[in-house]
Amino acid sequence: MAEINKQTISEQIYQVLREDILTQNIKCGTKLTLQSLKNRFQTSHTPIREALTRLVEDNLVTYYSNIGISVVLLDENDAREIFELNGDFDCLALRYAYTGNQKETLIKELEKIISKSQHYIDKNQLNSWRHLSDQFHLVFYKYANNSRLDDAARKLRAQTTLLYNLYQLEDKNAEIIQMFHCQIYEAIKQDNLSEALKLFKKHLNQDMHLAIKAINRQQMV
Repeated sequence: MAEINKQTISEQIYQVLREDILTQNIKCGTKLTLQSLKNRFQTSHTPIREALTRLVEDNLVTYYSNIGISVVLLDENDAREIFELNGDFDCLALRYAYTGNQKETLIKELEKIISKSQHYIDKNQLNSWRHLSDQFHLVFYKYANNSRLDDAARKLRAQTTLLYNLYQLEDKNAEIIQMFHCQIYEAIKQDNLSEALKLFKKHLNQDMHLAIKAINRQQMV
């Protein structure tokens, strides 16, 4: 049974289930029943329903009136749509951040992310690296200073993270992703925005193909 703080039970159930889905401890397509979740968390239906409602809002679970609740099942077309749109959002965030008044601070923060993430790659500590890989993308939204862009991208983030977790730690994928991040950082540092944008698009396109390969492997199991 998972440890649950009674004062924040709905929030904690949401966080536990969200992490389980994102890391694929609960696989895509898995059906979730109120009874099984009630047994797991030893609580009433009400906080579980509240947690599931938030997961629906995150686009991590789907609810059908005559079927029930299932973890979202993403296909090739979903991956293409998600990564193409993410590419547009990330490039727009980069452009806003680059042309803002905190460009030097952005570059310093990127340098720290690159340096620390490379350390984790070298030590083969890929779970720690994965967090910094996400931060590399999010830092541009931080310095873009555009709340509407951030809100639009946030709606995609949960499904994007789910797709990332299907392939990021496989084979040499982490090294490939780190290479793109380093190249993007160097282009920004050298004041070459057009090259950075071009590399960002190439990076997301590569990630899209890695995600599609992972989806196809899942479907064959």
